Amino acid sequence: MVELSYDRDRTVLTVVSSATPLGPRDIAALIARREKPCLVVVPSASPTVRRAIEAASWSWIVDTGQEIAAALRIGRSPVKLPAPAAAGRPAKPGPVPWGTFTLVRRLVQIPHATQQQLATLSGVSQPRVSQALRALAGEGLVQRTSAGWTVRDLDEVLRWWLVTYPGPGGISTYWYGLGTPVAQAQRIVSMFPTAEPADVAVSGDVGADLLAPWRNPVRAVLYARRGIDLPDAGFVPTGEDEATLEFSVPKDPGLWPNPAAPLTKRVGLPLADPLQILWDVQHSPGADSDDAAQHLWDELRRRHHERRQAA
Repeated sequence: MVELSYDRDRTVLTVVSSATPLGPRDIAALIARREKPCLVVVPSASPTVRRAIEAASWSWIVDTGQEIAAALRIGRSPVKLPAPAAAGRPAKPGPVPWGTFTLVRRLVQIPHATQQQLATLSGVSQPRVSQALRALAGEGLVQRTSAGWTVRDLDEVLRWWLVTYPGPGGISTYWYGLGTPVAQAQRIVSMFPTAEPADVAVSGDVGADLLAPWRNPVRAVLYARRGIDLPDAGFVPTGEDEATLEFSVPKDPGLWPNPAAPLTKRVGLPLADPLQILWDVQHSPGADSDDAAQHLWDELRRRHHERRQAA
């Protein structure tokens, strides 16, 4: 994060620029340090972050690299600039580097690992692991030590993850069911026979509640390797806004539980990878989704620190 001050005619404008997204806590810390309003420039900002910035009479600019949106306070009146329409035909997106994202997942959970271990746990070849590690090291996210490869700074990795990860892909459907989201998740899991690797994984609010209880789950998010007949379990299809259950058959092969760090026996349900749970909580409905994501973020940091201390 970089802070620049521009002084013209004795009027100082401070610009806070970050290459990674800032969370509500980051914004609160910035506001506490600054007496005068600032302009915050980030690659993405959740609705909660934008409201926090505007509530302090600050301005923000979101520059994704392809489009720009902003809320600028000029005098006493805020001026919002919507993202402009993209000029010309958008570039065709390339294939999603699922192997790289899986590699990051494993590095977060394993304090020190060799390339061979990472290749085995990520399901990709050692040459591909070597290539991905060089790229991640070039971004300052990972480093090689005498004990193996490790993340440099977990907070930076988590910020990178939330802005870079494109989502699990695949097909998602939305359903309404009776009972709490936890009970609905348990009902779906019971429809799958016990198998290795897992056929189903729980994410989103329910997964976060099992890892770091903080708020009552709003919606159950489940990933499965195949579809099932949900009406037989008492669910009815509905729109995304009314859904109590999101059921997905994803493309991302890395979101399943890491066999080297199983959580199922400790929490009673087969959980998705923790970074997947964090991403889903960040994108969950509810005005406090950012706060819930921050609470889970803190828990992931605590666990990461404990593993590094024990390694």
